[in-house]
Order: sequence, then C-alpha cells, then structure tokens
Amino acid sequence: MGGPTPERIEHYVRMFEQLRDVSADFEESMCWTVVRPHRARLTVGEVLGRLRGDPDTMTTCRPVEVGYDDEVVFLEQRDDAVIVVGYTADSDEEDVLRRLSQDATVHEVFWVINNFNRLYYAVDGVVVTGLDVLYPQERWGADPDALTDHLDALHDLRDRERAPFPDWETAMATVESLTGLGLDAGWFDRPQLSAKINRS
Repeated sequence: MGGPTPERIEHYVRMFEQLRDVSADFEESMCWTVVRPHRARLTVGEVLGRLRGDPDTMTTCRPVEVGYDDEVVFLEQRDDAVIVVGYTADSDEEDVLRRLSQDATVHEVFWVINNFNRLYYAVDGVVVTGLDVLYPQERWGADPDALTDHLDALHDLRDRERAPFPDWETAMATVESLTGLGLDAGWFDRPQLSAKINRS
C-alpha cells in the first residue's frame, strides 16, 4: 500500500483521543506544515518571516494551554526542516505555500470545523498537488498526480461504507509518510516556540 500504514493512522487516532482530554480545539481545526529546504538549513525565524510573522511576539508555551487563536502558530526546528502547527491556514493558502516553498519543499494538511480541508505539496513556489482529503480523487496543481503513489490510505478511507472514518488522522499519517516527520500528543504538552503571524 502506498502511503501510511494502519499503525501510523492509529497513532494519530490515539493522539487526538489524548488531546481531547485537554483541548478539543486542535481536533476541530488545525494546520500542520513541514518545510524542508533544498540546500542550506532553514531556520524558525526565516519560516516565521515567510508567514509574515512578528518576531517580537515570539515566546515559548505549551500548545495545549493556548486557546483557539488563528493568528498563533507553534514552530519547531527539526534538523534542517521546520514544522509549523496552528489552528487555521492563512486566508490565501496557496499564496502562503508559494512563500514557504521558495527553495524548499512543503507538505501541509489543514482542516476547519466545517470540514473544509486541503492537503498540499509545493516545491519552489509552485503548488505541485492539492487535494481534498475527503475526496482524494479530486486533485489539482502543476502535477495533480505527483502524490498518487502515497494516497492509498485516503482512497481506502473514501471507499469505506461504515464508520469510523479517521479522516484527519489518515491525512496526518499521509503527511508523516511523505516527510518522515510526525507529531504526538506529547508534542502539544511540551513547551514550543510560538508567535503571531499575518502581521504585515
């Protein structure tokens, strides 16, 4: 099967079950982005700049202690990559992806409470593939089929006739399978860098 294993999907099911005990916000609305540069290491500060963030608002806090705020993002440096977690995507998601993916590769998944969602793959300022997690056959971008070999789990989920339907969990596991980077419930309970974005 191309894409995440059932075990990784179950990992995210458990993650949201654990988070639900302390905050339901992330289960209802979340944006997770992995930015990996092609050459030199990309820093948290550089990624914050691409998000039009305010470095003066940078602080450290535990994400589970922050209520819903669509201007707040949490950032972590992981080797040469930077991961970004927030409550919602920018109002113009593709514009943000173009900025984030300059000289880099970006994988992003987001959803909001009304089930509007996207999974994106962008490289060098170009949205290569975008898709609706709930309808993964509906794809667009410069190469809509670029992620085809990684979407089996999302297609299998779409073909199910009975619940449960771990939509967001499967999407997150798909991003992990594409990037090799993941999240767990403990990440949200540990101090992370945070800052305000969309300030310019």
